Amino acid sequence: GRTIRHRAIGKRDRKGPGVQVKRNAVFADAKGHWAQNAIGNTVAEGLFSSVTDTSFAPNTSATRGMLMTVLARYAGTDTTDGATWYEKGMEWAKTNGVSDGTNPNADITREQLVTMLYRYADVPEAGGTLDAFADADTVSAYAVDAMRWAAANGIVNGSHGRLNPQGNATRAQVAAMLMRFCEKMER
Repeated sequence: GRTIRHRAIGKRDRKGPGVQVKRNAVFADAKGHWAQNAIGNTVAEGLFSSVTDTSFAPNTSATRGMLMTVLARYAGTDTTDGATWYEKGMEWAKTNGVSDGTNPNADITREQLVTMLYRYADVPEAGGTLDAFADADTVSAYAVDAMRWAAANGIVNGSHGRLNPQGNATRAQVAAMLMRFCEKMER
């Protein structure tokens, strides 16, 4: 199978475009937020960009283009200098089979997010079950294996016993799942 190289979090200082911040930065709108650590770490690592030097917008929906760009940065790809802010990430995602590159400006759903992470990880064994989630039967067919894998590996935890697979993922949720995903990839 294909192998996507990824960089080890914290092992080299590579900043992406956006605001330069110190490690574990605290944004005014993320202070005390349940995902504060994940937000600070993913921004400090240059994977995610903040909105301003004091704002992350954690409760704003993330887009498909955001995740394609974040994963391209994690793979070590320079995502600057595209015709649009997401062009280089989208090209990388299509080339590496992580996404078809469609609808980059559309909000990303939780099942789309998990599926892109699953594809980045080279479609690993999808052990585990979704029985603990009341809405497991609402996961789209294309995302079932990815969701099982993500749940089994602690990448997705659900909320109040639900996965809400077609719900839009917020920037905070993306940061949290991305941090858990990166930790999993480093093992």
